Amino acid sequence: MRLVIVRHGETDWTLAGRLTGTTEVGLTANGRDQAAALSPLLEGVLHGERPVLVTSPRKRATETAALALSSQPTRVEPLVAEYDYGDYEGLTEEEVRQRKPGWDIWRDGCSGGETTAEVGRRADAFLHAYTENGTQPVVVVTHGHLSRILAARALGLDPECGRLFASATAAVSLIEDHHGERCIGLWNLDVTLLTDAAAAERRSSPNPEPRRLDTLPNLRHRDDT
Repeated sequence: MRLVIVRHGETDWTLAGRLTGTTEVGLTANGRDQAAALSPLLEGVLHGERPVLVTSPRKRATETAALALSSQPTRVEPLVAEYDYGDYEGLTEEEVRQRKPGWDIWRDGCSGGETTAEVGRRADAFLHAYTENGTQPVVVVTHGHLSRILAARALGLDPECGRLFASATAAVSLIEDHHGERCIGLWNLDVTLLTDAAAAERRSSPNPEPRRLDTLPNLRHRDDT
C-alpha cells in the first residue's frame, strides 16, 4: 500500500482556528498558492507513478486537488469528508470548552455530530475500498482531523490515536508497506517549509541552482537493507 494523505490548503476558518466540517469554505489566496505548490512535491513523492486521486466533497478539498494534480481524474468520496462537528461547527475549540469544560473531541466527539468511532468507521470503509486490492498509489485530499484518524487506522491503531499526529494545511504524508510492515514513510511535510526555503535560497544566492523537490533526501525512496 502507498497512501498519500494531503490536507487541503489554508482557509479563513483554518486561520481563525474554527472547526470546519460541513460548511463550504473556499481557499484563501495563500491557500491556492499552497495547493499549486503541492504539485511538484507530490510528483516527487509518487516517483512518476500515476495515482488514484480521491478528494473529500468539501470545496476546500476539491479546489486543492484541482490545483495540485490538475491532470489527474478525480473521484469525489464522502467517506473522507471532515467530522460532522454538529453543534460545534464554526466554533473554536476554546469556545467549545467554554460551553463544555474539559471537552476533548477524541474522547467526547461532537454534540449533534459524529463521534471519533464513527469517523473511524468511515476511514476503515475508505481503506477497504481504495487500498486493499489496488496496485496504484492512492492520493487522498482531505481534512485535519480526518487525515489523522485515517493515518491511525491505516497503521492499525485506534481512531483516538489520531491525537498523536499533527496535520498542517497543505501538508503531505505517506503511509506505505515496507519490508512487510505498514509504516510512516513521510509525515506532515509542510509545503510552505519547502517553498519558504526555496525563496530564502534564491534571496541568498545571485545565481541559485534550480532544485527539484524529488531530489530532496527526505523524498527519495530508500531501502534500509
